[in-house]
Amino acid sequence: MIALPKFVRRVKTRGRYYYYYQEGRECKNKKEGQRVRIKAEPHEPQFWQEIARLNGEPPPQSARGTFAALIEEYKKSPEYKALKPKTASEYARYLVIVEEAWGGLHVRGLTSRHVLRIRDSFAKTPAKANYLLDVLSSVIGWSIPREYTQINPCQSVKKLKTGKGYAPWPWEAINHFKEHARPEMWQAAALALYTGQRQGDVLNMKWSDINNGVISVVQGKTGKAVWVPVHRDLQVELDKMERKSVFILTNSRGQPWGTGFKASWTKQRAKPEMAMFKERGLVFHGLRKSAVVFLLEAGCTDAQVSSITGQTRQMVEHYSLMVNNQHLAKEAILKWEKSEQ
Repeated sequence: MIALPKFVRRVKTRGRYYYYYQEGRECKNKKEGQRVRIKAEPHEPQFWQEIARLNGEPPPQSARGTFAALIEEYKKSPEYKALKPKTASEYARYLVIVEEAWGGLHVRGLTSRHVLRIRDSFAKTPAKANYLLDVLSSVIGWSIPREYTQINPCQSVKKLKTGKGYAPWPWEAINHFKEHARPEMWQAAALALYTGQRQGDVLNMKWSDINNGVISVVQGKTGKAVWVPVHRDLQVELDKMERKSVFILTNSRGQPWGTGFKASWTKQRAKPEMAMFKERGLVFHGLRKSAVVFLLEAGCTDAQVSSITGQTRQMVEHYSLMVNNQHLAKEAILKWEKSEQ
């Protein structure tokens, strides 16, 4: 058991331990201060950083060998400056997490157990946890020849499982569907693609929701309101459509879609000319993911994408990681080819 510092008391409630700081506790001739709960555990760096803060101790300086010094030096390095602007921005954001957790601690003291704990603190967002692990491993690897440490504990820590999720539709599949699908099926696909909304929200869109080139949506799943500017290619499709109902999308009889949409969609995908969609696992919800991917590839920030799709920043980060990895892979092959010229 780790010895607790002065003014800290451990309390057990319902089988779990909680830690509280109270200045002056059990001290004669000294008034007790306000009781403050310490959310971190004694084996975590954050615990001791919080104790230092409550004791009024100055924050640690970027002493040689600490994570703060490492991060400062790494950001000045040619390797960091060679990163693409967006990648460098993401690295910087994750390095803030590392510095807040371990800034004043020495890199040489890092073990796999510490890496596991910081990874698991983001277990609810596996993609974020894994990207943090990648960034940390990269920086630790960079630090080894610069004598901050001799080993990289990140290499023995596995990434969290994220699941495959829904595959985004590539433009090849989108154009194929546009050419071969029934008009009312393509109209639904186009509205989903260019707005990044869920199937239910797309089917519920009304003509009156479009005002001054913007579609207003209150998402059925979350109740969140979003405003999506009409993409020029979507406007072309809207201009072709007859207004047979107050709803934008209607079936072949000109009636609003009800429960029959899923059956019609399934029937459409079952046609021989649509075999590629079944083979690649491309479903309607994948169009929403395509919107996210295309927006990210166009250079949009996570915040900009989130404002359109209504997804959380964490979810957008998950897609962003995939896009970044693809760009990095392409750049790697290009460098390889150039080196052989």
